[in-house]
Amino acid sequence: MLLAVDVRNRSIALGFHDGRGWILRRELGAMSDRSADEYGWFMERAFQEAKEKAGIGGEKVDRAIVSSVAPILTPRIVAAISTAFGISAQVVGPGFKTGVKIRSDLPQEVGSDIVCSAAAARNLVAGAPCVIIDFGGAIVFSALNAEGDFVGAAIAPGIETASFSLHAGAALLPQAAFERPERAIGKTTRASIQAGLYYGYSGLVERLAGLFRAELAGSGANPALIEVLVTGDPAGREFLRGLQPCRFVEALALEGLAIISERAGEAEGAKARQHGSKGAGTS
Repeated sequence: MLLAVDVRNRSIALGFHDGRGWILRRELGAMSDRSADEYGWFMERAFQEAKEKAGIGGEKVDRAIVSSVAPILTPRIVAAISTAFGISAQVVGPGFKTGVKIRSDLPQEVGSDIVCSAAAARNLVAGAPCVIIDFGGAIVFSALNAEGDFVGAAIAPGIETASFSLHAGAALLPQAAFERPERAIGKTTRASIQAGLYYGYSGLVERLAGLFRAELAGSGANPALIEVLVTGDPAGREFLRGLQPCRFVEALALEGLAIISERAGEAEGAKARQHGSKGAGTS
């Protein structure tokens, strides 16, 4: 059984994969003052739930892989996995073989979450360019070319981040939930904020997705046919209507982690077989 963990600054997504699909996925709050033992306890509880759900009482977690863009939490998550399951987790980072070619000016700057999502997207949209939009603390737009290589990104503040910053920076403005208002011209302060967030971000998302499609189409693809994959916060579903062809994919980074782990396992197996065949030929 594989445990995949996607660590962000505000949340931690984890999933148990049996080689055919996800048995269970859960999300925890990312808290800097939470200890490795606490994270380990949550992981153990989630695994017990997964086993009960799938009816696999004797199953064990024998592999774990982690993507983290929160450096302060990375060692704690690795320690939690070791404590809970007695195994060492692989951590995706610079130099780790992911199968995704990074064709940006500074590859070491590209977050592991972006790389993992790209690994999943290149399997879902094989042989064609695509755009990934990941809604979280930030909204990250990633571009993959027809070969599945990552060619660049755009980053904007996430919806919740913008809402919180607006409230924190303007004392008289309340914090408003992200909901679609009836009209763009708000009749109350709260409705005005909702209009700014909803219609403002609608414009931002559609504009950037359109620019990405146009630039990717420079290689000869039809911009209207380049698919957009939306992932992360379910609030992203609100923008699907204006992005066709488009689909929402839950936990795209976790999907990528499972693919990367399988790839790493196959590489290790091939290396072991090669080493074994060399040993057999010596006397």
